[in-house]
Amino acid sequence: MSPEWQRDLLLDAIPALVSKYGNVAAAAAAEWYEQVRSQQVDGSFDPISSDPYSADAVGKTVRWQAGKLFDGNASDMAQFMDGALNRWIQYSGRETIAQNVRLDSAKPRYARVPSGMRTCAFCSMLASRGFVYHSEKSAGEFSEWHNDCHCQIVPEWDRETAHIEGYDPEGMYSQYLQAREGLGEHPQQEQILSNMRILFPHSFTDGDTVHTA
Repeated sequence: MSPEWQRDLLLDAIPALVSKYGNVAAAAAAEWYEQVRSQQVDGSFDPISSDPYSADAVGKTVRWQAGKLFDGNASDMAQFMDGALNRWIQYSGRETIAQNVRLDSAKPRYARVPSGMRTCAFCSMLASRGFVYHSEKSAGEFSEWHNDCHCQIVPEWDRETAHIEGYDPEGMYSQYLQAREGLGEHPQQEQILSNMRILFPHSFTDGDTVHTA
């Protein structure tokens, strides 16, 4: 198969998959939101479902990454697209939760919660915020995702019962503060993240084990 043929096939298939399974993810997230809310809040709420990730944006990324096909790096292209496809599909579920948090008159807080044994330094930094109310700042932070990211958006309406096993925002924030210390008054985000990876290499999936060996 020529690189052109492979690229065109992906331009047809990937957006269609994102739309199909993104709609499934959005519907599941809306149903989950309604169920969880009903356990903590009196009164009904009709959740909305987010639209799928932009087909135009998907197509642009496919075209950009298709250069790997012409360079003979089909395996690199496949690896990237596998992670991107998962991220684009998960977008619909995450965005569904975020939109319903914004619209919910009960004013829930929400948190970015990593899953698995470890997460990357970037996600740990954002997850260290804990449960927050919807704002322009939090909306921006809850829209930043990367390939192979396993974080989820989790809402809560009752502070007394808001506990997620394994989620320790205080511990994450402590690591963030330790990494920030000594970097001056206004350090760049990447400086802090780099320090986090060096100081706590085994806490993160992208920990810097070279400088600590």
